[in-house]
Amino acid sequence: MKDMPEKSRTLQSGALIEFDRKKHFKYIKPLGSGGTGDTHLFEDETTDMLFAFKKYAPKDSNHIDEYYSRFVDEIKILFQISHPNIVRVYNHYLYPESKLGYLQMEYVNGVEIDRFETNISGRQWDDIFLDVISAFKYLESVKILHRDIRPANILIDQNEHAKIIDFGFGKRLSKNDINVNSVILNWPVTEFPAEVNYDGTYNHQTEVYFVGKLFKKLLLNKDCEFDYDHILERMTKVDPIERYDSFDAVLTEISEGVLSGLDFSDFEMRTYQIFADHLVTEIASFKEHFEPKYDIRSIMKSMALLINNNSLETYLQNTDKLIRCFTNVGFRYRNRNAIPVACVKEFYNLLNGLNLYKKNVVLTNLYNRLNRIRVEEDLPF
Repeated sequence: MKDMPEKSRTLQSGALIEFDRKKHFKYIKPLGSGGTGDTHLFEDETTDMLFAFKKYAPKDSNHIDEYYSRFVDEIKILFQISHPNIVRVYNHYLYPESKLGYLQMEYVNGVEIDRFETNISGRQWDDIFLDVISAFKYLESVKILHRDIRPANILIDQNEHAKIIDFGFGKRLSKNDINVNSVILNWPVTEFPAEVNYDGTYNHQTEVYFVGKLFKKLLLNKDCEFDYDHILERMTKVDPIERYDSFDAVLTEISEGVLSGLDFSDFEMRTYQIFADHLVTEIASFKEHFEPKYDIRSIMKSMALLINNNSLETYLQNTDKLIRCFTNVGFRYRNRNAIPVACVKEFYNLLNGLNLYKKNVVLTNLYNRLNRIRVEEDLPF
C-alpha cells in the first residue's frame, strides 16, 4: 500500500478541501418544469437509488441574481430540516459564476395531494391531514415559513404518506423574529386572513389559515368521512384572535379530542393515558426531530419481546428498548426504572384488542405527545 501524499497528511484547520472524484448518474426522465428551472429523475449507478435533481435555470433573465439567491436560500433551509413528511435533500452543486445550480433530493414517486384518492384498505384523509399538520408543526418549531402552500407542493407517495416539497420561497426566521412581511404565494383563496390585509404580516398562524383553507377545498367534493371538520373551521377563521395560534395548538386539540370521540371505554382511555404519561416523562430529549415507526406489527412484536424479558420484574429494566419500539431516532432518557411492567403489559393488551383503525388512533395520539418533546440543539461537543 502506497504512502498517502504528503499534502494529505498535513491538513490545516480552515483549509478548503476539494473532492474531485466524479459521481455518475444515469438520466431517467423529466419530472417537471417551473419558472426558475426544471426537475429531472436520475439513478445513482453506485447505490441504484433514484434521485430528483432540481436544476436552477430561470426562464426570466431580468431577475437572475434574485432567483439565484433564493435558490441558495432553499438549499440552506433544506439542509437544516429533517422530518418524515418533508422531502429530504442529499447534496447540492453550485456554479455561481454561471448563476446555475443543482439540488439533489429524495425522489417522491407519488401524486399531488389534490389528485389523491383514498381506498378502503389504505390511509384516509384524516391520516393525510395529520401528516401535513405534523410537518408544519415541525417547520414551526425550527422557525421556518414555507410561504407557498398549494396542492402542487404537497405530494402523496406510494405508501400514501404526505411529503411537503419546494422551499423556493421558504423563509428561515432569525432567533427573535415572530412575523415577516411576505408576498402572498399560497394557493389562491377568496379571502385573506386579517393580519395579511391589515399590514402584510405573515407568520406561522397565517400558515395555519392557508393549510386549513387548502384542506377545506380538497374535501369539498370528496365523498368521505373526515373527523376534523371542527378543526378546519377554527384554522380558517379570518380573525387571528379566533384562530389557532400555532400548529402545536392544532395538534394538541386533535390529541385531546380524538380518543374521547371514538367510543373508547374509560378503562381503555385510562390505560392509554397512564402509559403515555410514563413514557413521555422518562424521555428527557430527542437528539433530532422525532420520527415515528408506522409498522404496527413490528411495534407489537417488539413490545411482546420486551414484556417477556421483564416478566419477573416489577419495573421495566430496559426503558431505552421501550422507547425504541416507537422510534429509531436518538434520545436521552432518565434511566431510573420507573415504568411498571404491568403498565406496559396493559397498554400492549389494549393495542392487541383494538381494530386497525383504533390502533392507528392510539398511536397517533401517542406520537403527538412524543412529537412535543424537546429536541437537542445540534452542538459539536
